[in-house]
Amino acid sequence: MKTIFIKDIAEKLGAEVYGNMEASFQGVFIDSRIVSEDSLFIGIKGEHFNGNEHYLDAFEKGASVAIVEGVELTEIPAGKTVLKVQSTYRAILDLAHYYRSLLSVKIIGITGSTGKTSTKDILHGMLSKKYRVFKTSGNYNNELGLPLMIFSLDDSYDYAVLEMGMSAPLEIHNLARVALPDYAIITNIGLSHIENLGSQENILKAKMEITDFFSEQSLLVLNGDDPYLNTVSGKKYRILTGGLKEGDYIAKNIKLHEDSVEFTVNRSKEVIRLNIPGRHNVLNGILCYIISKELGITDQDLREVEVAKSAMRMDVLKYEHVTVINDCYNASPDSMKAALHYLAQFSGRKVAVLGTMRELGEESLEAHKAVALAAKERSVDQVLFVGEYQKNMVEAFGEGAVGVDTFEEAQHTLKHCLKKDDVVLLKASRGMYFERFLPILEELGGNEEWK
Repeated sequence: MKTIFIKDIAEKLGAEVYGNMEASFQGVFIDSRIVSEDSLFIGIKGEHFNGNEHYLDAFEKGASVAIVEGVELTEIPAGKTVLKVQSTYRAILDLAHYYRSLLSVKIIGITGSTGKTSTKDILHGMLSKKYRVFKTSGNYNNELGLPLMIFSLDDSYDYAVLEMGMSAPLEIHNLARVALPDYAIITNIGLSHIENLGSQENILKAKMEITDFFSEQSLLVLNGDDPYLNTVSGKKYRILTGGLKEGDYIAKNIKLHEDSVEFTVNRSKEVIRLNIPGRHNVLNGILCYIISKELGITDQDLREVEVAKSAMRMDVLKYEHVTVINDCYNASPDSMKAALHYLAQFSGRKVAVLGTMRELGEESLEAHKAVALAAKERSVDQVLFVGEYQKNMVEAFGEGAVGVDTFEEAQHTLKHCLKKDDVVLLKASRGMYFERFLPILEELGGNEEWK
């Protein structure tokens, strides 16, 4: 991170300044326990904690500046500075917006109901063939996380690939104001967060906020197969589309492997190989291909693309007598169906352990029943449904389905569902923490009776 001086930001943040007016900082933290020397600590008030109360702890650990709200200031240590603001949430966004203006790096924003992280990882792999590329760490894609990613940038990077998540209107707008993306990808318009937004039309409007600060030279890449995105037109910036069926760029000659995908593009005969599985990643890949071609990456560069895949996204774990597909990070109707499609590629007996998909509002019941039917269509042999809609899912799937309400019940039931050499898919919304099944499956995979 570049050095920032207090005198350059105080007025922009509407802050009252106490202490050393000549202070500066490098690095921004919202956790007082991990601040670095000469950094900035920003106090954030959460549901169960108030970081504003720990600014002195941050100073003791080396921070030079703190931004706080709503606390009575005690004596400020010599050489340190406190900026008092009305809202630290607003301050972190405004500070990131200012810092972005100092950078020459080009930014590619990625949003969509599903596939943001995989698309980010694929694009990073493609662009890294030629450039120095930064990408969002973990799930730092909201109004706190994205500013921290911006603060991690400097001009040593050519491009930054940043996820932008949302659960309500104007959140993407606020993130776009901070990041000022030069390019953007929207992966799809699904049902995620429909509970808050009311309809897929409203989800489309919210996702399109990623273009709110576009110029005429900016490029928006859209999923041409998506029935909502393929209606977008008539904008004052460039639009290109890609898909498996519709788009300016279409994936052809698709080959799906256990650990990779291969495809060609309608405008080239060169085979592109990504070391990441799943048919849905061919679609993600074609969207990334469009950006890569715009930025001078050749088809020859993309013959073998090494994708540093994020954790708990279709990780294949080979235990002694059981293979596990760990896709526990999150779940939506579209990503559930994609995971079931991937499970169907494997030979042998297939077992799916599927949990609740959250934030679907009035669509919840029908969405869960649709997932159960998708599992049946993919010839899954045994399904264990866990959570709120398990009875409806069992009824929709029919013979071969078991339903339970809790993880503890599922843990017990799973032991009676598995057979030697099964392939097991784990998938549910993040709040169900389905990774808790992994040590159980590892233990079952070493079942003495199967040796």
